[in-house]
Amino acid sequence: AETGARARDALARHGEAFMAMFDADDDGARRRRGPRGAKARDGSAPAAAKKRARDDDDTTTTRRARSTDAVAKTSRAANGSTSDDGKTMVFDGRRTVSAAAAKAKARDASAAEASRRRATPEGVTDASWKPYWSPLSTMYNVPTVEPTVAYFIAFAHCAAFATDLALLRSGTSNGGDLFIRLALFDNAVVYGSQWMRTFTACFVDFGLLHFALVNVGLVTIGAEAEALLGTRPFLAVYALSAAMGGIGSMAFDPTTLHVTSSDGLMGVFGALLLYSALNVENEWNLRGFTVRLLYCGFFSVGFQYLASVPTEDGTHVVNSVGHLWGFLAGAAMGYAGLAPLFTSGKKFSKPPDDGRKNLEDVGAGPRKTFVMLGSASTALVALCVVVLLKRTLDVDPRDVF
Repeated sequence: AETGARARDALARHGEAFMAMFDADDDGARRRRGPRGAKARDGSAPAAAKKRARDDDDTTTTRRARSTDAVAKTSRAANGSTSDDGKTMVFDGRRTVSAAAAKAKARDASAAEASRRRATPEGVTDASWKPYWSPLSTMYNVPTVEPTVAYFIAFAHCAAFATDLALLRSGTSNGGDLFIRLALFDNAVVYGSQWMRTFTACFVDFGLLHFALVNVGLVTIGAEAEALLGTRPFLAVYALSAAMGGIGSMAFDPTTLHVTSSDGLMGVFGALLLYSALNVENEWNLRGFTVRLLYCGFFSVGFQYLASVPTEDGTHVVNSVGHLWGFLAGAAMGYAGLAPLFTSGKKFSKPPDDGRKNLEDVGAGPRKTFVMLGSASTALVALCVVVLLKRTLDVDPRDVF
């Protein structure tokens, strides 16, 4: 501030000196040519005197203009001017805008972003990753979503189970009315055209142990799968894998009653396996890959145990055929594009200073919608083939295949 004040004071003094010098020159010129408008004794101004006066006036005007330009330039230099390269330099003592300040600001922003990534390594959603899910990568920020559909499906299972239990306790029914309305019966689908049972059978369970395994799986590994795959892909994988499991059971299992909730979860396991395989997850998140694989293996063993236990009449409402078809359907949908395919530039290059890189799903966008529509169409075509063989041609698919 003192430097700016000194510059302005010096500018004022120089300006006063310039103006005094020009006024002195002007007075001298006037004295040489006498009073303006004075006439000679003969009544007329000599021509030489007039020419000399005009020259003096022109010289004074030119010097005054040059002095004014110099004062203006000096003033701009003291209060802020624009240089030849277009960068404004300010010298008023408040701040100096320069390339060094911009670089310092960029360094501060980079440090803040690095701190944020270290504090929230899960990427897009910070609060969605639960401590009982598989560990996250220490090298990459995996994009995730807040799971909602997995919890809703688990709630629907609980609501159906509680409704049948309440009806049983109240004596209104034998306790299986809602189960009978939603479960998959071969004859109801083939001869009664109740095709929606192929999809509604994934909301009911057969027995308390099956109910517990399915719902625990939905709120743990199912919710994690939704966080990784996305809400719509997870819903498509679960519903269509369950439908394909039911269709496979209708075609290749002698049981005429099926529930497909565990088939849908087996499809989710298949999509997760393709997620890890396509992204080579064991190379950059070995702990997470191992823990998730153990989770899937635990629930798969439990479902297969239930499939091995027959009912009183020797049938298997929960069967291995449906589990196999559901798993293959989920893996196929994951490979087709419902499982994210990540990129981060050079995937296995050395991580940056903050320790992590952001991953992006290169398959995001309309492709996932096309895969979901194609998968639904494939399930409907498979259902039509089975119904056609059983109803119209009176042929059991087990005899054909």
